[in-house]
Formats: sequence, structure tokens, C-alpha cells
Amino acid sequence: MRSLATIYRPKSFEEVISQKSIIDILKKQVETGKFKNSYIFCGASGCGKTTVARIFSNEINKNQGSPLEIDAASNSGVDSVRKIIDDASERALDCEYKIYIIDEAHSLSSQAWQAFLKCIEEPPKYTIFIFCTTEKNKIPETIKNRCMVFNFTLIPFNLISERLQIICSNEKFNYELDACNYISRISHGCLREAISLLEQVADYSTNISLENVFKVLGRSSDDLFFNLVDSFIDGNIQNVICTIDDIYGLGEDLRLFLDNFIVFCLNVEKYIIFKTIDVTIFPSFYKDKLNKISNFQNSVDYYSYVIKNLLLTKQMIRMDNDPKSTVLIKFIEIARCQ
Repeated sequence: MRSLATIYRPKSFEEVISQKSIIDILKKQVETGKFKNSYIFCGASGCGKTTVARIFSNEINKNQGSPLEIDAASNSGVDSVRKIIDDASERALDCEYKIYIIDEAHSLSSQAWQAFLKCIEEPPKYTIFIFCTTEKNKIPETIKNRCMVFNFTLIPFNLISERLQIICSNEKFNYELDACNYISRISHGCLREAISLLEQVADYSTNISLENVFKVLGRSSDDLFFNLVDSFIDGNIQNVICTIDDIYGLGEDLRLFLDNFIVFCLNVEKYIIFKTIDVTIFPSFYKDKLNKISNFQNSVDYYSYVIKNLLLTKQMIRMDNDPKSTVLIKFIEIARCQ
């Protein structure tokens, strides 16, 4: 059974949300027939790089044939690249251009890139390479200088929410706007991630309510974070210790807990700075709780202090065999404002 992310993957430029300037340039190239032989599509995971590469390929070849997709993570060696180069010199049989979409291009070895260099400098006339990567910095400058580079941006949360609402309507899911908004915010600009999270909730219940989102995605820990921040502010060391003991006793990963707590505190600080809940991951009904833990003098400085110490704790427990003790010590220090 196909996933929702696959079913709702855009099939045309018009269906792609965000990336307007990139789409406009690519559409212009299709209209004029003036293509480059090498492209680099870079950006965060799930922002549409491979999807746009597929659409662009189909537009170039007028929906004839299919692009050749290669996972560079599994074909990172120079021998694999030499095979691609040899194959690229032959004309496609079922379409005008032979187009290679190379995913995870940053995984290619330096020797593999050296092998690619000559082919990119003097490419076969009817061959196009599209390199997709989340780590542009790992691609050699000699390659980037010879390619047309497009930087894909994270997708705004409101556009993701709109797409989730359309999917819910098409799939006959009952949904709450707050639920779609919340999933959109915690997906951090990644549409594919948001659709996958929506599907997880739908597998539990087609009633996409905020309550069900919390149940499935485990975000009910926000209440725990509110209580923990209250304990920090009040200097309630006993409650801080009991909270960590409870988390550890439930078998939760303290490293993951700490990562989520850092995100929580960062969003509290954003709420204080911008004075609106819209820039945070929090649903609207959390506003009273946010006011309670932020309505004091120098609150921005305080949360900067907390986040700084949480980041330090994260670094300390990275290779720690006993993270609980380290977390307890640092959390007690935060509660004492040391």
C-alpha cells in the first residue's frame, strides 16, 4: 500500500508548493529549450529537491522515458561513477535527453567527483545531470562552479498546513485546524515529514484532533516541560529531581528528552521576543501557560541562560555512560541559577 507522501507527491510544477523562483527559472528553460548539462539542487531533507528534479526531467523530455535515479550513498565509489559516465555517452532510446538524478550526491567520494569533473566540463550533448544534496558544502568547488546551483528553502508552516488540510479532506479524515498547524510546525519546514506524521496519526484514528496528535506523536511531554520550567523558575530542586527520576524510570532516552526540551525552551524564548504564538510550535490553547512561565523581568535573558546550560548538558552526555547523573547535576545548577 502506497504511503500518503507518495500518493500526494507533486506531479507537475503547478502542484509544487514554495520554491517559486526556482520553479519559474526551470519553467522558462523548458519553454525556451535552453537547458544546462549539470544542476545542483541543494536544501534540507523533504523540501522538494528530488520531486522537482523528476518533474523537470519529465518536462524536458515531454513525458517520454524516465530519468535514471541513482542513490549516491550506495554508489559512492569511483568505479560506479565511471560506469555512469560510460553509459552517459550513449543516446537515450526512448526520449531526447538522458537525464541522471543523483540523490545524496554529497556521499560521493573525492575520487568519484574527480571522475565526474571531465564529464561535467565536456558533457555529452544530450545528457543532463541533476545532483541532489542536503550538504552542499561537501561538494567540491570545482564541481559547483560548473553547475547551475539552486538552493531549496524550507517550506513555510502555513503552506504545509494547507497541504495537510487538503489531504485530510481528500482522504475523508475529520481534522482540527490546530492539529494540522501543530504537525506543520514540528515538521520544521519538511513537507514529507509532515505528511508522514499525519499518516501516523491517521493510522491510529482518522479523527485528526490535537488530542490524538499528542497521543500518537508523544508530544504530551509539553506539559512535563511546562512543569519543569516552573520548577527551574521557583528553584524547586525536589521537583526537578523527581521529574528526572520519573523520566528515567519510564525508560525514556535522556538524550532525546534533552533535545526536545531545548526545542521547547527555544520556542518559549521566541514567544517572549515576538509576543505571538504564531512563530512557535505551540497550539493556541497553550497561550495562558506560556504567559505564566514568561511573565517576569528579564525573561529573555533567563531563557538564554537556560538554553545555554541545556546545550552544555547535551554536549556533556554525548559519550556519557551515566547521563542521568550529569543531567541531574546540571538541572540542579539551573534551578539554583549557578
